[in-house]
Amino acid sequence: MIEKDNLQEAEGTIEKPIPKEENTIAEDKTKSSEEIDATESVDSTEKDEDVVNEIEESNAEEGEDDGVKERHRIELKDYEAMSMEDIISEFNRLVKHEKVQAIKSHVDQIKKEFGKKFNHFLEEKKEEFIADGGNEVDFYYSSPLKKRFNDIYKEFRNKRTAHYKDIEQNLKENLKNRLSIIEEIKGLLNVEESINSTYKHFKELQESWRNAGPIPRNDYRDVWNNYHHHVENFYDFLHLNRDLRDLDFKHNLELKLKIIEQAEELAKEENSNRAFRELQALHKMWKEELGPVAKEHREEIWERFSSATKKIHENRQEYFANLDKIYEQNLIKKNDIINKIDLVAEDESNNHSAWQKKIKIVEALREEFFQAGKVPVKVNEATWKKFKESVRSFNRKKNSFYKGLKKDQFENLKKKLELIKIAEENKDSEDFKTVTPLMKKIQSDWKSIGHVPRKDSDRIWKQFKGACNHYFDKFHANKKEANKEENEALEKKNALLEKLKGIKLSGKQKEDIE
Repeated sequence: MIEKDNLQEAEGTIEKPIPKEENTIAEDKTKSSEEIDATESVDSTEKDEDVVNEIEESNAEEGEDDGVKERHRIELKDYEAMSMEDIISEFNRLVKHEKVQAIKSHVDQIKKEFGKKFNHFLEEKKEEFIADGGNEVDFYYSSPLKKRFNDIYKEFRNKRTAHYKDIEQNLKENLKNRLSIIEEIKGLLNVEESINSTYKHFKELQESWRNAGPIPRNDYRDVWNNYHHHVENFYDFLHLNRDLRDLDFKHNLELKLKIIEQAEELAKEENSNRAFRELQALHKMWKEELGPVAKEHREEIWERFSSATKKIHENRQEYFANLDKIYEQNLIKKNDIINKIDLVAEDESNNHSAWQKKIKIVEALREEFFQAGKVPVKVNEATWKKFKESVRSFNRKKNSFYKGLKKDQFENLKKKLELIKIAEENKDSEDFKTVTPLMKKIQSDWKSIGHVPRKDSDRIWKQFKGACNHYFDKFHANKKEANKEENEALEKKNALLEKLKGIKLSGKQKEDIE
């Protein structure tokens, strides 16, 4: 057998063919890298578009109804940390004193938090009802708080319905008017008149457009894009009179550059939410108030404006990221509170005094939970569910204890009613020798029996005390009468003794006897 010469291979002079499979992998890796770059580019573009879309949607909403802008001024409070009473008070204030179209997000949050708190409260009441021996199907709870909330919410809905009914027809008319203006601008390209007359007509149409009023938000983007498209077409048509066109282009460029400078300054603003709101106003001006610029500047200035927009958006996202960190800390606090409630529920102390102490601890922990602040949205419902279950577990044990306690108290009530019966039956007896020990015994038994339901306590005590007092008043009166006769006899004896002391003896027996 001839041995293979490995010398060349060892020195690396022979090239090994790359297996087909390895070639495929290498090609796939190169392709994958290119795809990633392309995907990242697309994702970046899509994100930029999403930011602009978000701004335009907000502007469309505010453009439809100018009063919506007021929402940025109205504080969105931490309704989770508020009691049901405070939530209702704030709800009433908003409905009474703020524009109904500006408080939608506030009302949505209020409705959510009040509903959450009230349902939890109602569940506790139901469990107490069942623990007291009630049937679940018979449970009914009427809450003045819930009625008050419903009344305010009804007022809010009525105001909102009336408001949007008023503006609905105006929005439709404005839309019709704007579409008509667009058609007129389109028609300018085919008008046979001097370019100066056409340009003057165009400027009049632009002025009409600016004063045409708000339109339905669903039509906002399409209508405005359509308008800008035909305005640009008209300016392209004006190439026959470059002076007029270039003058407008120059004016628009100057204004758009000022907007860009403002946006770039906003990118340095620390308050990212305020910066974003002001950015919305700049986008509104850019889109609604300014016309096109020369083609050679269009992409450049839009890229610059988009870059500033992106920076402001990134600042805002960073703010929300930091907010998420705070929410994560709040989550840790809330989970710690839930664990503390579980520990209290596991405490085996099982007397009234201990339970009253535990109830106070859990009430304080509940309040601490509501004051702990918001948690990340993704775990909000799960955290609330966990909290409710811990409180429910505690309440079940509490209700079980007091159910047993009430059973004992009911037995005590029966025993004390038996003692009252004995006292009532014997209160008029004159067999003091027999009855007095009996009455003293039932008084001693009364003290040893223990508590009865609070609602019966005063009533039965007065009844028992009255019967006992009646008997012993009679007993003492009889004893006093007997003592009176004894006292009279004693007084007579004492008087006789005093008389005897006053007699002087003569020493003569016969005379002294007489």
